[in-house]
Amino acid sequence: MAIPIPSRSIAVSKGRVVVSKEILEGAQGADTIISQLNSSRSITKLNLNSNRLGDDGVSALFTFLVSPAALRHRSSITEIHLNNNGVGCRGLRDIADYVNGNEVVLKTLWLANNMIGPDADVLAWFATAVNHSQLEFLSLTGNHKLGDAIVETFFRHLRAPRLRELHINAMGLTASCASGLAEWISSGHTGGAHSLHTLKCSGNNLGIKGVWEVIHAIEIGNWSLMNVEVYANKLAGTEIPNDNSPIQQSERLSSSETEMSWKDAERALHLVLHRRNAYWKRQVEMDALSLLKYSRTLILRSRASLSFEDQHPMSGLARESFPFHNLPMELRLHILAILAPSLSCAQRTRIYDYAADPSTLPPLLPRLRRDFSHGCVADPSRALGASVGFALYSSGGCAEGKCMGTGNSLVCRREAERTKFLEAVGCHAYEPDCVT
Repeated sequence: MAIPIPSRSIAVSKGRVVVSKEILEGAQGADTIISQLNSSRSITKLNLNSNRLGDDGVSALFTFLVSPAALRHRSSITEIHLNNNGVGCRGLRDIADYVNGNEVVLKTLWLANNMIGPDADVLAWFATAVNHSQLEFLSLTGNHKLGDAIVETFFRHLRAPRLRELHINAMGLTASCASGLAEWISSGHTGGAHSLHTLKCSGNNLGIKGVWEVIHAIEIGNWSLMNVEVYANKLAGTEIPNDNSPIQQSERLSSSETEMSWKDAERALHLVLHRRNAYWKRQVEMDALSLLKYSRTLILRSRASLSFEDQHPMSGLARESFPFHNLPMELRLHILAILAPSLSCAQRTRIYDYAADPSTLPPLLPRLRRDFSHGCVADPSRALGASVGFALYSSGGCAEGKCMGTGNSLVCRREAERTKFLEAVGCHAYEPDCVT
């Protein structure tokens, strides 16, 4: 519950800064926020939606956030909401300066319904900052002034390895930028959209031609996208893109034919996202986890045993060790690769490196201090006796299937560790090997 603070227009509640009472305007509003930040020990979320900060207020706020006085906040703020604040290019440049900081842990950034314009230099710098940031979510929805420039400039520089979700709804995108958007989507596992799971591009003017270009781009070159929204995009016309689309080429379509075309597009999108991408994502994740288990056993060896074998290469202990270790490394890795047929050579190599690194091993002892932010809560529907309703603490996380996280009600610690590993080795999506 937010605690009202006299003579303030904002309040702090459980690590959040929430707007209350007055509307914050310009630099004066930013000063009010900064004053509250200075008096707060740890803030995780800035919720400043629907104010009137504008470029002056945003510049003042983010100038403070990059200063030494805000170091503790840079390492704690994970979400910033600045929807509907009249932010323009000048403010965006200051936001980019902050996002590009080394200590910044920001993961979610909302910039919907602002006044960001098609300034090529600012958009290029913002894309570069996002590339080097920890951002996982970005919303630019409703910035009508950007239009096609978001594709022509921003996407051309965007290569963010951690970005998982991007919203570009209602930005006035036209069919003219559809080919550029499709090229960005299909740029392969090293391109701009290689890590993206969700793309929301509804309420634009791509037309059915542009929508089919996007779908075709996913089919030929994107395996990471799991959720794509392209609703309400038929304002630009009803032309069919080419003879390869599921229905025949026609100059103009009637309303009934247009409806049929959109249904075909929806079916095609469902097939590529849920029947192909989602299926291979599950296969890759299972193979990656399985390969790690066997690679740990067969590749990772203690420093003591390696040192002994180096010093006594002809000793009986070295000769009588597990025969697998006597094989050439190339043959060992080839045998292991058979256990993970869905992984690319690059993915398997990253897993081998991870498995062979002792620093990636989990701790052997449980935490001496209880940390409720990292523990798992027992599922009260399970027969766990006295542990029901209490956090589960052990060196290996929760018991399989006995944590509330398995029902998507809480984040399971074991699931979180698996996700962290899959991201570290780049196994969150299928990655086809390049044929040379």
